[in-house]
Amino acid sequence: MEVRILPIRFDAEIKDFKEFKRILVEKLDGKIDEGDVLVIASKILLRVKGLYIQLEGIEPSEDAIRLSNKYGLDPRFAELIVKYSDVVLGGVEGAILTYAGGVLTANAGLDRKNIGLGMASLPPYLLRGTAKEIYNYIKETLGFRIGVIITDSVVYPLRMGTRLYAVDIYGFDPIKDYRGEEDIYGRNILFTRLNLADEVASAAHLVMGEGRERIPAVLIKGLDIRLVEDIGADKLMISPSECLYKDLYPKDLKRL
Repeated sequence: MEVRILPIRFDAEIKDFKEFKRILVEKLDGKIDEGDVLVIASKILLRVKGLYIQLEGIEPSEDAIRLSNKYGLDPRFAELIVKYSDVVLGGVEGAILTYAGGVLTANAGLDRKNIGLGMASLPPYLLRGTAKEIYNYIKETLGFRIGVIITDSVVYPLRMGTRLYAVDIYGFDPIKDYRGEEDIYGRNILFTRLNLADEVASAAHLVMGEGRERIPAVLIKGLDIRLVEDIGADKLMISPSECLYKDLYPKDLKRL
């Protein structure tokens, strides 16, 4: 299998989601094929959907002020983190670990990078359902069924640096299940399920970057995926009580 990753560059500021979809299709026309996977960064979608906020005028609560003092954050930004988190778990200087939108993530997924001075983008979990909108638009305008992944950055325990993960998906089965198959020595595989969506997101990260690249989307060709139209991001989720790391979580998270 040979996989190719094609960058999709956006140099101009896009005004709204309708314009984004139109320009995206123009850039994909003549390049896209049935079964390709389109990966899009959440940040550009949050911007074109108006899912951002000015920090000016936000009144921080006592909890937000306490967190801002402890972890060195703007108290107004800390107030947004408190608002959009299900559970605040702790943190390090400059970042707060939260459980928000079904994942462990820094700052509830809120971000001040690449969104404008004095502003913050809202959590990317608010974009769930957007992958299906983009899938349907591409199918209607170009006639192809593809996989769509919307990504955000995340850090993993005891590993340096960010990776991308799939915030939302549509159009393909994101899990490759090896259970019941045999390994190379004929032993039955009991537990292994490959998270195809997050793996593809990480591959796209190599091209998309995190700074001034202006490549908020990539088209990936050559992947072996199963096209379906009834699976979304929920298939990627497990509850804290099912997680391998569950014994490390506080009681209020284990109950979710």
